[in-house]
Amino acid sequence: MGNVVIVRTARDFNQLPKTMKLNHKTVRQLAKDVGYTDGMISKIKHGAAPMQFENVQAMLEAMPKDNQFLAIEVANKFVGITTPVIDGDGIIKEPLSMAIKAMPELTEALSSIQNSLDEMTIPEDRLKPENFEDPGKLVNECFDAVLYLTNLIAYVCKTFGFSMQDTLKKRVKKWIMEGIVKP
Repeated sequence: MGNVVIVRTARDFNQLPKTMKLNHKTVRQLAKDVGYTDGMISKIKHGAAPMQFENVQAMLEAMPKDNQFLAIEVANKFVGITTPVIDGDGIIKEPLSMAIKAMPELTEALSSIQNSLDEMTIPEDRLKPENFEDPGKLVNECFDAVLYLTNLIAYVCKTFGFSMQDTLKKRVKKWIMEGIVKP
């Protein structure tokens, strides 16, 4: 089984220039807000230098408007267990398109869950190689659904002016109250 590795630095943030533009931030302004030099921000912006994990919060706070896609990209690059931002040229990037694409992905994920129920009842010590195919497909199909759902949430939040992080914090409080997650 693989380990989860949280990296201290990451590079190639495709969403950084877009987020800077949406927040009307120049390299100089962002450098001042984050505590980097102008040259370092320019290098990070162009993928020539890595961003330090400890500067992520300051960067997101310096650009509070429409930063949901940068936050998703940061989570993906620094932790690696969250999905990336959908940024392919063949994908229309707006809420309705994401919703339309998410629905069949959810259907495929639900089907994979259904197909894996029998394997999930087998005690771990009795699993055979053939018992891994359906659960493997379940993981892949669920990741596909999560990719589109995460991006759908971000596009809806952007379009309607919701804070993705604030909304999630409220949901977490609700889930804690319901006993679904622990504080």
